[in-house]
Amino acid sequence: MKLETHYKSSCRLAIYSGLIIFSLFLTSSVHAQTLTLQSPNGGELWNYGGTEIASWTGNNLSSVVTVEFSYDGGTNWWYFGEAPSGPGGGSASVSVPNTSTENAILRITDVSNPAATDVSDGPFTVFVAPIVIWNPEEGQVYYNNSNAYVIWDLNVFDINLLNAELSTDNGQTFEPMAENIIAYSLGKYLNFAAEPSDSCILKLYNTADPTEFGLSGLFKIIQPPVYTITSPSAGELVNAYKPFTITWTVENVYTPNCFLQYSTNNGITWENIDNAVTIGNSGSYEWITPNVNSEQCLVRIIDSFESSVSDTSEVFSIFPFPETPICMVSVDSLTNYNVIIWEKPVTDIIDDFLVYKETDETNVYEVIDTVSYESTPIVTDFGSNPAIQPYRYKLGFIDTQNRLFPASDYHQTIHLTINQGINGAWNLIWTSYIGFDYSSYKILRQSASGIYEQIASVSASFNSYTDFNAPAGVVSYMIKVEHPTGCNPALSMDDFSSIFSNVAPTGSTVSINENYETEFNIFPTPADEQINIKFGENISGITRIILSDLTGRAYLSVAFDGIRQDQVRVINTTGLKEGMYLLTLINDKGKNTRKVVIRH
Repeated sequence: MKLETHYKSSCRLAIYSGLIIFSLFLTSSVHAQTLTLQSPNGGELWNYGGTEIASWTGNNLSSVVTVEFSYDGGTNWWYFGEAPSGPGGGSASVSVPNTSTENAILRITDVSNPAATDVSDGPFTVFVAPIVIWNPEEGQVYYNNSNAYVIWDLNVFDINLLNAELSTDNGQTFEPMAENIIAYSLGKYLNFAAEPSDSCILKLYNTADPTEFGLSGLFKIIQPPVYTITSPSAGELVNAYKPFTITWTVENVYTPNCFLQYSTNNGITWENIDNAVTIGNSGSYEWITPNVNSEQCLVRIIDSFESSVSDTSEVFSIFPFPETPICMVSVDSLTNYNVIIWEKPVTDIIDDFLVYKETDETNVYEVIDTVSYESTPIVTDFGSNPAIQPYRYKLGFIDTQNRLFPASDYHQTIHLTINQGINGAWNLIWTSYIGFDYSSYKILRQSASGIYEQIASVSASFNSYTDFNAPAGVVSYMIKVEHPTGCNPALSMDDFSSIFSNVAPTGSTVSINENYETEFNIFPTPADEQINIKFGENISGITRIILSDLTGRAYLSVAFDGIRQDQVRVINTTGLKEGMYLLTLINDKGKNTRKVVIRH
């Protein structure tokens, strides 16, 4: 027998010197012990299969009472059980017995003092339906068009077949659900296909005699959730034994709980991933993929409340392939363009690297350059203007089968802006470098000497600095971040260890025409021991040649005067390591930069 109990008692609250004292009113020494049954007290209707509340009041009661039931007006008694009580009374939830009678009464007795007892003032009725429906229960919820297991019991033994009907208007009307159900199976899956409603009742009745029926408690039918897996997508290439984020959306959320599975044989068998949670109308889960090699992989999400509600991804592939993280992105102060640097993994699967840049739409990237595996893994973004904004870049690749592999996490450049403060101070504000962990920013300043010097170091927790000691005249600033391990794009090249922001000057500088096309040729390409520069007809005046790496580190700076058309100047490169360099030519007409590859 089910016996759930509740009790109540009077209490008082007293406060003394900041202490809170909670105590019960105990009046055993003042009042005699009494007990009065409040419910059921005559005339009630109890239905078998449900629960009802028995309640009582009293004075100075003990902590436990007994509950007894009689179906014949008190001639015979059946022990229901014990229930806790407060000194002033209590209540208990009792299961209705399987005994049909119109002469039922209840008795409550104090365990410590049997003289404190009371019975119902009048009889009440217990109705036992020919068919008792145990499931659906009162208050239960089902998804529309879901299959639910209905459970019943028979109290009339000549019922062979049942029909099922469903009401969505609290029993006013019923619609057929199923016919000729084997009665003594005592359970069957039924499809609850109906418009959502909070007032649903299931009716089961004897096919041969519809007057013999049973009704369920009131339950709900709601719109089922709709899951949509958004990642992985169709044909996606997923790395084996690596973190991968599964994402999904949900409409009509009922429960936030769900669970995930995967298959590597196109759904023939499934393996569990884990339980997952939807937040709002979407969810994500970071999955460590299995160490497999399969082109028939699926991911499935299943609602934890109703397993028939699910969604399955399109077919994708899981297999091992090399990762291609960007090592750093920096601004070349000589060319004023961004450079992207990475280290090539040792593999025979990569045909070409793809360098992506974020467009003016969030998380939308486009390819800006393609670099073969044999080439130096450094790219200059000639479409960038670091003085006006930061940029984000990713790196991916295409294999020898022309399959497009997923791009790496992005790296974001540092964008520096300045404004003048009071008393000649300059305020520096910059965006964070994103791509790896670092502890501090270095503040660099260039004055008339033309050399950048570090004037301060700022915790990476902050993105501003004020220079109160700026010298007079035009001053330029840069922000530098040190890479924790450095980048070595080719074993024969020097490491790149520093990331720089754009240059932010405090005033106007001499304008240089960066679109000026000086006529000159570079040969041989690639160069080995020397670079030959042959000038065209529009060369004049003093000309400076600067040879630097792609981060702006200068290896050579030399000035020539009196250069003539078709004249050749030679730059010795025997001491330089293999790789890609920038050769910048500056004269009174402007500046022009070209890439140079050195191979020994």
